[in-house]
Amino acid sequence: MIDSVIIDQYLVSLDQDASEAEKISQRIASDIESNKIRLVDFVENLGRFLTDDDSGIRIKAVNCISSVLWKLPKSKLNAVQISMLCEFLSDRLEDEASLKECMTGLLALSKMERMPKSVSKSLVISVFERVDMRKHSQGTRYAIYQFLESVLVSNEQVKSINDEFIKGFLELCSGEKDPRNLMVVFGTFKTILTTLSIDNFVEQLFDATFCYFPITFRPPPDDPYGITSDDLKLKLRDCISASEKFAQYSFSSLIEKLTSSSSSVKKDTILTMIACVENYGPVTVGDYWPMLFDSVKFEVLHDGEDEVVTLICSLLTAITKSLSFGMVRTLPNSSLGNYLDAVVKECLDPLVNIQGRQAKPAAKILVACAEASYPASITITENSIPRLLSLVNSSSTATLSQQKTVLEILIMFIEASGALYGWRTDVYKKSDNENCLMPQKDEIFEFFCKSFLAVPSEEYSFRLMAMQGIVKMALLRDFLANLEMGLVVQYLDDIILTDNNNFLCEAALSSLKDLGRAKPDLILNIVFPAFLAQLPESDIKQTVTMHGGNKKHYRIVLAALADLCVNRGVFDTLTVRLLNRLQPVIKANRDAIYVQSILATLLLVIQRHIGDRDWDMMAIFNTIIPKLLSLTIVSTLQEESSAILSNDSVLTVIAKILNIFLRSFQPEVQEVFANAIFDLFIRGKECSLIDQSERSFVASNFRPLEVEYNRPRLLQILTMTIAGLQQSVALPVQNVLEFTTGFVSLADKCSSLHDRLAALRLISLVINKWFSKEQCEKFYSTTVAGLIANSDTSSSVTGRKLSIEILAWIAKALVYKSDRNGLSITEFILSLAADELIGKYASKACSIIIGDDEIVAKGNFVTIRLLAKQQFFSFVLPQVVEGFNRSSPEIKKNYLVALSRILLHMPGKIVVPQLSMFIPLLLQALALEDSQVKLAAIETITATISDASNLMSEHISTIIPRLLDSTTDTSYNTPKVRIAALNSLSLLPSGIPVQILEPHRSEVIRKLGRTLDDPKRDVRKAAVDCRQAYFAMEA
Repeated sequence: MIDSVIIDQYLVSLDQDASEAEKISQRIASDIESNKIRLVDFVENLGRFLTDDDSGIRIKAVNCISSVLWKLPKSKLNAVQISMLCEFLSDRLEDEASLKECMTGLLALSKMERMPKSVSKSLVISVFERVDMRKHSQGTRYAIYQFLESVLVSNEQVKSINDEFIKGFLELCSGEKDPRNLMVVFGTFKTILTTLSIDNFVEQLFDATFCYFPITFRPPPDDPYGITSDDLKLKLRDCISASEKFAQYSFSSLIEKLTSSSSSVKKDTILTMIACVENYGPVTVGDYWPMLFDSVKFEVLHDGEDEVVTLICSLLTAITKSLSFGMVRTLPNSSLGNYLDAVVKECLDPLVNIQGRQAKPAAKILVACAEASYPASITITENSIPRLLSLVNSSSTATLSQQKTVLEILIMFIEASGALYGWRTDVYKKSDNENCLMPQKDEIFEFFCKSFLAVPSEEYSFRLMAMQGIVKMALLRDFLANLEMGLVVQYLDDIILTDNNNFLCEAALSSLKDLGRAKPDLILNIVFPAFLAQLPESDIKQTVTMHGGNKKHYRIVLAALADLCVNRGVFDTLTVRLLNRLQPVIKANRDAIYVQSILATLLLVIQRHIGDRDWDMMAIFNTIIPKLLSLTIVSTLQEESSAILSNDSVLTVIAKILNIFLRSFQPEVQEVFANAIFDLFIRGKECSLIDQSERSFVASNFRPLEVEYNRPRLLQILTMTIAGLQQSVALPVQNVLEFTTGFVSLADKCSSLHDRLAALRLISLVINKWFSKEQCEKFYSTTVAGLIANSDTSSSVTGRKLSIEILAWIAKALVYKSDRNGLSITEFILSLAADELIGKYASKACSIIIGDDEIVAKGNFVTIRLLAKQQFFSFVLPQVVEGFNRSSPEIKKNYLVALSRILLHMPGKIVVPQLSMFIPLLLQALALEDSQVKLAAIETITATISDASNLMSEHISTIIPRLLDSTTDTSYNTPKVRIAALNSLSLLPSGIPVQILEPHRSEVIRKLGRTLDDPKRDVRKAAVDCRQAYFAMEA
């Protein structure tokens, strides 16, 4: 037995806390489901509320029933229970106040598994007889529409009251305007049109739906339902196109709408026509295609709006597809035959009049029909292509412009052929029929080749079009023979390697990539030999640049080779050939830049494909890395050997290749690799990554961490290995603190700047990624304390600078992970800004701490807390301002340097709130003869003009003269500084009130006149734009 208190609680909660009411109804439903409460008892307990004079109470009571019904399993109620509830709720249909809740309950019952079909039928009749929709709100009407749609979809019994349902629904929905309700109404109309017999109501149903066309609804900005105009358009389009019986009304009505001046209405109309053609079937379309074709052809032939023309072409394609259904060839006097005859008759004369304006529009119509089906394609092609080719044969006198028109039209036919028969790059074959262009293939190919080869090189747009046609022919499935394909590839090779037109070269390279995807063997057998022949063997001076001689610069060739690596097989071949090309260059010890470029080519391809699943990166790694490591390390150990691979720029690329592989591997693979590298660098053991024949020699002689080691240490390789390891991979050392401290000592003694930087980055990476809190504290109290003492008291300025640099990298690691010791080190470094000997160096070190670094970065699994930069800036800024205020004029410069270096790396949203504190320093920074300081100050001003216009306005009389001074060509006003100053000046008119800026307008225009003669083009352009902004102020 249900406790009446629960029902009372529900009724009270419905007004006060809807979520609590939901919980109560869920509890009641669960009790009914578990048979703790009988359904009949639940309804009887609601009886006094259901008959209450207060409509609000009646609404809540019915709502309680409906809510519980929705929460019951669909299989819980039997047919008797459902019938009883349906009868009960049906009796309440005349209670207008609770009709919405009543319909919600009936909707829940209609979805029950054991809903009696006869009951659904009687409920529908009751709704039609008792409900007057005009009296009810949107929500109530929505519930009624949902119920009727649910019954119609799920109940076959409705068909027995076919006419009654259609008539009743037409009356119910008459005049409906609410978008949410219309979405349901349109859906119900479509179901009626596709499941019921509509013969007696065709015109009424059409009028009831088409009266809404075109949809002009625009949702309000705060629309909670998210219904868009397109949603309604699609639903209505589904209704209009649902039954071919609408054709007698729909096509003529839609054609009338085409006369609208609104582009949106035209597009909606054509899209609806397309839907009708696709759904009505070939018999119906066969009756109406003449009126459709006549209504749209004018728009295409007379250059209508592009989007509308494109849609009309889609309509013509849809008509052709429909009429082609079940046909393998075009039969005389068939609907398809008559339609194509009309199309050819209308378009052929304009098509062959290639000097006229209608040639290309006529081609669009023909192509739209040709791409629809095989029989249509044959008919259109046989009537069009021979006539076109006769206009440009060897005896013709067609001008270049006319030939170009034919080229464009032929390309359109080739694209249509590809859409119908397929491309070489398609996964599945679209058709087994022979391409309809095959009979004219030789003539078309000859015309394209002649157009490409025989035209002067300055006619690059004509040659580009001819090249596009050749390539599209090559990409057609089963069209060109292998010899012809090879000829196309050779043409493209010649362009890339000999032509000086960049646009043509880029298009040729893009075309080669497309062909390479379709037939990789063309790249391997033709392109690679031709391109590799352009590369120098060993003497780089043999290379002839693209501006003189017959060879392109090797960097252009290498870039092209990288672009052509469209699949794994091509890359494998390129890797082998480039690594082989390295050996004679290294042996000759000629040019490190050339070696760097070769390796950078491999790096570029790996970066592009590192995430591709079909590229086995482990196999590629095993091909490249052992060979590179062996070549690099062995070359540094042998007497009188090449030093190219240990060149810093070359070594950087090798290390990056290693790093990018390592980052892509799983932790267990990383662990194996890390052990191998540590065997090589740390333990002095034989390394599995070195060629077998060289392992013993390398293990005996390679000692990069020994202080007295006098050969290249190659520390970049070790650092990039550690950089690429995930934090879950333990470093293969016994004591990470001792390991790091050892590198602090090594960094202090490295003679090579690159080795020292690699060591410093390594220190920062290890501290950030693997130091625990306790280890950070111990390291700070020992190693860091010693560095601080050395920085402050060492007699050697060089020694002090080295200690500061090491401290900055340590601080970087700690600041990134929000460790307080990082800020303590920063505070110490800033205090040294007041030192006359090393103050400027200490100030510059601030950029190391917070500046973005390509190695100590998130991409290498470094911990960087979200608020790290904000915490750093909030901590440092007061110290910089205080130090500036208490210092002598000479020392003040150091604090300005520190501020500018910090600002370079701070987002605007962090800087703007603190701007008032340091703007005086910013203005003084503009007067310094230091390009980096000035650039940072200018960029900060530029970034904050709009966000802090009031503050900037107060200082405008100082800002403008100093920005103008920064636009002059001096040693410290680099082009970057000058452009930044001009850009900042350009923004002032839009960010500062006119009355404040007006007194300075004439001065700015006058002084910028000298900048118009700047030696740099980009500066001159920025000056012109800037002056224009101030001239516009007068208007």
